[in-house]
Amino acid sequence: MTRDTEVWKQMFQELMREVKPWHRWTLRPDKGLLPNVLKPGWMQYQQWTFARFQCSSCSRNWASAQVLVLFHMHWSEEKSRGQVKMRVFTQRCKKCPQPLFEDPEFTQENISRILKNLVFRIMKKCYRGRFQLTEEVPMIKDISLEGPHNSDNCEACLEGFCARSKQVTSLPQSQTPRVYSIYKVEEGVEPWASRKNVCSYILQNHICRHVSIFCCCVILIVIVVIVARTAI
Repeated sequence: MTRDTEVWKQMFQELMREVKPWHRWTLRPDKGLLPNVLKPGWMQYQQWTFARFQCSSCSRNWASAQVLVLFHMHWSEEKSRGQVKMRVFTQRCKKCPQPLFEDPEFTQENISRILKNLVFRIMKKCYRGRFQLTEEVPMIKDISLEGPHNSDNCEACLEGFCARSKQVTSLPQSQTPRVYSIYKVEEGVEPWASRKNVCSYILQNHICRHVSIFCCCVILIVIVVIVARTAI
């Protein structure tokens, strides 16, 4: 998680600016976060998702579709500021005699999907937004997994937060469902930009703002010229 922290932070802030540009939201990792242990005023959201692992001792690789990602959220309406704490639960190698718990490696696509689900939950819980969609965006598994979940080497299972009852949907890339823009979900109109288009959508928004400001300035100048000529 450490090496990907900045990616998560940046993508989360981009998604939040898309829906609440005047509010400040921050995301930070917290290894001490526990499910259902919340401070007053905080809310919880958790997802089970797909990720890969690599053992730092023997370099063995494995994949899991039951990786728990936990979020605690707090919104201050007075300060127009929100906080999100995040914990990604680890797994360890089943082959090594004394394995270390390893951080999962997520694809950019699944990071985007996890954070889009988080933003949906923030909008519903903190802003009480109206949504057409009620289902989460499913994660993508890039390989077929066989056999039961290895709960003996899963940090979440060992701490009592079993993920075996949760399932991660496996869909071909061409069949992944559309995700709707939170801006338009409240109105029920437009689709959400895909991961590749998130940055371009934000850029377009900035360009539109600058164009609007420029047009207002031109109109103002024209009015001033007309008034000046009239006065002469």
